[in-house]
Amino acid sequence: MAVKLNHYWSVIPGMEKEYENFLLKKFIPGVNDMGLQTVAVWSVLIGAYSEIVFENASGDLEIIEKALTNKKYKSLKRELFHFVNGYKTKVLVNTGRIDSYSMDIHKDTIKFNQMWDIKSHKKEEYDAFVREEYYPLLNELGVLVAREWDILIGDGPGIICEGRVSDINNLIINLQSNRFQRAKRELKQVTEKYRSRILIFHVHKLKGYKSESYHLVH
Repeated sequence: MAVKLNHYWSVIPGMEKEYENFLLKKFIPGVNDMGLQTVAVWSVLIGAYSEIVFENASGDLEIIEKALTNKKYKSLKRELFHFVNGYKTKVLVNTGRIDSYSMDIHKDTIKFNQMWDIKSHKKEEYDAFVREEYYPLLNELGVLVAREWDILIGDGPGIICEGRVSDINNLIINLQSNRFQRAKRELKQVTEKYRSRILIFHVHKLKGYKSESYHLVH
């Protein structure tokens, strides 16, 4: 079962070249060596929070816990701070409601992530609504719901719905549709602190015949 460690930061203006060199040549290989597979790095195109979302995954929560206390990881993080600010992390685990998650992401993928808290007195209604109505609707609208995540460690909102799309123009049209707007209003009856973000690739993982590499996109 994949567990995610997400890193969030903004690049210090004027440090872009040094940051890109460090990210590709030291940070990504370094965390990968500790068992934290770098899935992708994303730029936030629309939505508040951090400029960059760096996505690691592991099959075991214990691997993430060990990495976070590893001297090599702490050294990499200190060096990263020369190039970024506003650094945060979140540890995400699967809620079990939906799971189409894959660490192989097509190069044309755009993410539509939604975040919220479940109202404590509406948990049963929420569970039925997202399983039977909301997530099926997103899939019909071209948003593949890869997984619903629970934030185990880190600031909220506590639920992240990870959606993947291949056409940003269709996404924008569908987000303005009556069907989606009506469903979102119903979702807000059982949740609170709703937020959403659209993300595009910052670094994409390329798979070769015998190896993999990482390519800076934005």
